[in-house]
Amino acid sequence: MGATWRNKNIIRSAPQPSSKPRSQAQLSNQSDFGLVSSFLSKYRFFLKQYFGESPVPSQRFYNAMSYHKLHATRQEDGLFYMNYPKVLISKGATPGVLGVTLTLEANNSIQLTWDNNSEQALAAPNDLLTVAAYAPALHTFYFFEACAERQDTTVQLTIPARFTDKNLQLWATFTNQAKHPTAATSCYVGEVNG
Repeated sequence: MGATWRNKNIIRSAPQPSSKPRSQAQLSNQSDFGLVSSFLSKYRFFLKQYFGESPVPSQRFYNAMSYHKLHATRQEDGLFYMNYPKVLISKGATPGVLGVTLTLEANNSIQLTWDNNSEQALAAPNDLLTVAAYAPALHTFYFFEACAERQDTTVQLTIPARFTDKNLQLWATFTNQAKHPTAATSCYVGEVNG
């Protein structure tokens, strides 16, 4: 139990676990929260830098948790799954990747092309492209950080060997390191079938 004594918050006794069974809504919420927490922890380092404008890095992660729990999960037959097209790897005011197309190339590589929108406010020709690849079968992310500049409009990426025969989900974003790290709101690029 909490109380205030001499303008200080104190705890009088530790909370006791409830003996009531959890409701279906509580179990559902717990399952949804667990899925989102587990998924986001795989790229927590990136979220702490580039998700939102909070000056506190841990708050950026919590903002990402809130967004993904509300918008990026779907429920089927009582089970929760990530809704990949709604997943974000970054969120910010920098203009995002526009007109992105994905082409599967030989030798385990992919080619991405996009529009050069560096004339937009807050965009710069040298903003750096980051592409995130997620292999659901491995529960693993691979980041191609700073792999091209906004003005390049194309990049060829070689898929790591352990990802070659796996289905991959891809997202892209631009980051800017000029004064302090900022990013665009990421976009879902698509799925590559292994």
